[in-house]
Amino acid sequence: MDANSSISSKHQKHHEGEGRNIERCISLGDLPDVILQEIISSLPTKEAVQTSVLSKRWVALWMAISNIELKEGSPEKRQQFIDFVEKLLACNSSRLKKFSIAFEVGEDAPQVNRWLGGFIKPSIEELNLDFERVGQPLVLPDHLFTSETLTNFQLSMQHVMNLPSSIYFQNLKVMTLKHVIFPDGSPTQQLFSSCPSLEELTLIDCSWLKVKAVCIACPSLKTLIIREWKDDADDSVKLDQENDAGGRSVPTHCQIVITGSNLKTFSYDGDLLNDYFLFCTSWVTDATVEVYPSDSRLDSPYFVFKLLKALSNVEKLSFTDYVAEALSRTSFLIGHLSLFNKLVELRVISVSPIGFSCDALLAILRNSPILETLELVMGVSLPQSGANNIDPLPACFGTHLKTIKIYGFAGSEVELNAIKFLLQAASALDAFYIYSNGYDFDSPAGIERLNVLHQRIMQFPRASENGYICALCDFSNPEKDLLYELRE
Repeated sequence: MDANSSISSKHQKHHEGEGRNIERCISLGDLPDVILQEIISSLPTKEAVQTSVLSKRWVALWMAISNIELKEGSPEKRQQFIDFVEKLLACNSSRLKKFSIAFEVGEDAPQVNRWLGGFIKPSIEELNLDFERVGQPLVLPDHLFTSETLTNFQLSMQHVMNLPSSIYFQNLKVMTLKHVIFPDGSPTQQLFSSCPSLEELTLIDCSWLKVKAVCIACPSLKTLIIREWKDDADDSVKLDQENDAGGRSVPTHCQIVITGSNLKTFSYDGDLLNDYFLFCTSWVTDATVEVYPSDSRLDSPYFVFKLLKALSNVEKLSFTDYVAEALSRTSFLIGHLSLFNKLVELRVISVSPIGFSCDALLAILRNSPILETLELVMGVSLPQSGANNIDPLPACFGTHLKTIKIYGFAGSEVELNAIKFLLQAASALDAFYIYSNGYDFDSPAGIERLNVLHQRIMQFPRASENGYICALCDFSNPEKDLLYELRE
């Protein structure tokens, strides 16, 4: 592109009694520097650098860009990438507001530390660091942790996060930490107590092995997402932690206390690696508790019980079948489940059809008087005599339950029994969707079998007198492929 190339715009004005064309030509070079810098900053970093060939003025412009995004390519181009970053570092980056880098560190930790010190300025606003193969400590500049301008901070690295003695993120609103190993002692506690403006916190597969207890206390926090899956590669480390010098077994989980007076969304997805305690969470409206079987030493029934108790005011709730399974082991806990008086949407995620007569599932349904939507991901089952165990029927079935969605339908008799029961029990129903797995019926014989199943379902008696939809849909494309539908 020529620096003096024109962007022409023609505006035609018609005056009464005469017509005339007024043509205005605005040269790209006529735009003020501040606008050109914004344009260049919106380009990918390599393309922004390439604008320097236009003229000396453009060299100065790209060197003052406010946004740098760096991502390492193929291994054979590693040195080329490093050289490019070094050239960028030699330029004036004092106006940098957004910095992002994805890089396999390997043996180059000292060089990466120099990059971090050079690119991360006190005026930084958004910072995204994605590092792999981190063998040596990476050091973030101390001034980052007292930044008054930083609003978005994302860090991914499987290594200890070195924290300074002074931490205060005055305006940080979004923080995402992935694979980070938190240090022991007070720095970790200070990190989660020094973010007065934090609104979104995401913790993905972080390690708390060095931390015994911590309190996440962020008064402005609205969204908290936690995922902690067991990593078999860490087993040797955990075994070392589990035994002290005397060979005695010691707990390896961290006690994590969360206070969220403004928390709206909470999500836990994990293998019971740490113990969580929620306080002041009455404003949470959307919650997910996805717990899976593990060899954790934590008491799984009590773990899920106390989370659900703290989330009793939610409007939307999603949990796994293992949550119901764990609760069903202890009748005492089922009898003390909280009422979900505001719950309108319930989603149950399972690896196979969940038994509808499950004690914990029924208890939650009975404690949800205004439930409107029930989703059963991977289906629902009920043996022929299972209906005898469902007494009393959840009150919402006769008053508020409008929509039922069942996913992963395979056509077994226990699935059909469950569908038959739900159609007979839900007297306020408006819509009943059954999504099949495409691979179960992906043949001429499968399509014929699906047709037979549809005819059987259509003959089931229904309690609802509303004109409603009962549909069999393709699970792989539920919006596009409506296989069978009946409107009454």
